[in-house]
Amino acid sequence: MNLPLVVLLSVTMLISCTRQYITRDKSETFHNVIVLVPDGCGFAHMTVAHWYKGAPLIQGSMEVSLVRTFSANSAITGSAAAATAFATGHKTWEDSDKAKCLSILPDTLLLPKAQQVSVGNQWRPAATVLEGARLAGKAVGLVATCYMSHATPAAFASHWHSRDDTGIIMEQMVYQGVDVVFGGGLSYLIESDSLIPGSGEKGARRDGEDLYKVLMSRGYEVIMTEDELLRLTSDAEKVWGMFADRHMVHDIDRRLFGPTQPSLAEMTRRAIEILGKDPDGFFLLVEASQVDWASHDNDLVGMVTDYLAFDNAVKVAVDFAKSQPEGRTLVLVFPDHDCGGLAMGDRGIDYYTFRPERMVDVIKRADLTAEGVARKMRTESGGIDTERIKEIIKRHCGISDLTSEELKSIEGTLRDTANGGLNEVIGPILSKRAGIGWTTFGHTGNDVPMFSYGLERSPKVIDNTQIARLCAEKLGFELDEVTDRLFVDARYLFDDAAVTFDTSGVHNSTGQLIVERDGKRAIFPFFKNIMIIENDTVSLEGLTVYSLKADKVFLPEQARRLFDAF
Repeated sequence: MNLPLVVLLSVTMLISCTRQYITRDKSETFHNVIVLVPDGCGFAHMTVAHWYKGAPLIQGSMEVSLVRTFSANSAITGSAAAATAFATGHKTWEDSDKAKCLSILPDTLLLPKAQQVSVGNQWRPAATVLEGARLAGKAVGLVATCYMSHATPAAFASHWHSRDDTGIIMEQMVYQGVDVVFGGGLSYLIESDSLIPGSGEKGARRDGEDLYKVLMSRGYEVIMTEDELLRLTSDAEKVWGMFADRHMVHDIDRRLFGPTQPSLAEMTRRAIEILGKDPDGFFLLVEASQVDWASHDNDLVGMVTDYLAFDNAVKVAVDFAKSQPEGRTLVLVFPDHDCGGLAMGDRGIDYYTFRPERMVDVIKRADLTAEGVARKMRTESGGIDTERIKEIIKRHCGISDLTSEELKSIEGTLRDTANGGLNEVIGPILSKRAGIGWTTFGHTGNDVPMFSYGLERSPKVIDNTQIARLCAEKLGFELDEVTDRLFVDARYLFDDAAVTFDTSGVHNSTGQLIVERDGKRAIFPFFKNIMIIENDTVSLEGLTVYSLKADKVFLPEQARRLFDAF
């Protein structure tokens, strides 16, 4: 692509002023920030994990604060609203009927008090800590055990009113310019008519675009196995590791169901090694996604083993921070919300005589999560075979005394459905024997802890939105300034031009903004960071985002300068 000299000068000037625009007093900043999220847990989960480990958790040596987690519309938050809060510094909606927002502002707040969002900001994208760190010249990374377009990682790298629109979310994540992405979700890169590499299954995309090829064309190395992760060369800088077609498996289930998948600690270590080479520092999010799912299943085995896999990842991060000069790396560890209403103790338990070994022995006898056992049962039981069910439960759960009621519940669930439900039967069977109680299969509104390494003084109580503000401050920028820089209403930005947009294919991740003035015509494809003008494709410093709820298009203010320069 041959750009006119004026465009090259414009881009050069833009790059040179980037840090001046968004950075703060260097004496108050950290070179690196690592955020680690054990999804869906609370104090009780950590207590149980501590007893099972038989030693303090790594976070036990860190400073601790209390975090409030409510969303814009409920005292009990969902994961998308929670992640939006600590990614952007704003509360948002997560509701089945209205919206399940990812880093999109709502139109109203119900909590902590009812109020309208200002008209210009309703359903507007809100900049994330990751986007601000990238604009500050830092390397950025995402690590998770879910598919990468799932709520928590998606909230840092995409903007949309529905967390369920995986195609739109993954499109944005690919074009966001994230340096390192490790997790699951390969199928969401591949078009539905094409086979997933290394699999006989077809992809899940519906827009005709092969994002796997897009990544390759943008200079990314795309890897799919633990061996490939460990063999990455020292010069690796831009890597997507897609270790599962969809979600990765629970840590304890990797032996049977994900033998080529790396551990969370391995992904964290390699991410830090790659990002740590950037002389300007880095921001990294790490999520243990499936602590939450085990809690949804009331599955003690899955919860504890995934939490301890997370504990290993925390050790990697803290060891790195300790190896750096003082004040160079900030590490924050906090759940997005509590889940399951876990209690160490249950009805009928004599709390004067409860011994942790009772609970530990139950966990140690199992070699799969409730989800893993359910998967084995659906594929191996040969239908509703009572003796086969007993054998699978004994072999993988260490339980040889199923009651007639428990057996009836398993058989009934197998009979009623082939996918799901069974996890929520097997999980409580194990928990009951361990003396562990649960109040719900859903989230709770409990406050959660935040552990920090590197802060001179940790806050005593903090709202989850303040975590985003804290990260931005310590990385040297202000989030609202980044929002104003990256997400300007197109009709305002190009107020002297003809502005139209095509939204007919938006639910299939397509659509575009068209700007015309003085014989010039520029196209800004939705959910990408490019401008197409006079047969040239020019990169933008942020995404073009269509807000369906506002029926507006938002894009970086830089787009105006580049358009004028042609």
